[in-house]
Amino acid sequence: MVEPYRRPKSFTPLVTIYVAAFYSGVIGAAITEQLYKEKYWEEHPGKVVPLMRPKFYWGPWRIMGGDVPKFE
Repeated sequence: MVEPYRRPKSFTPLVTIYVAAFYSGVIGAAITEQLYKEKYWEEHPGKVVPLMRPKFYWGPWRIMGGDVPKFE
């Protein structure tokens, strides 16, 4: 016998979770960068803060038009 038609499951909960996870990561990265800047300013008042090294990338990286900052 043929099964009766059932609507497919909704993707709304999955999309909601993905959007929330993405924005949680964005907010976490912004907080981490701000804490890095504040710590650097405390140790080197009046100096320009160098770019923060990527947290989860251990390969080679460079900055176009600038020097690679040394992570101390």
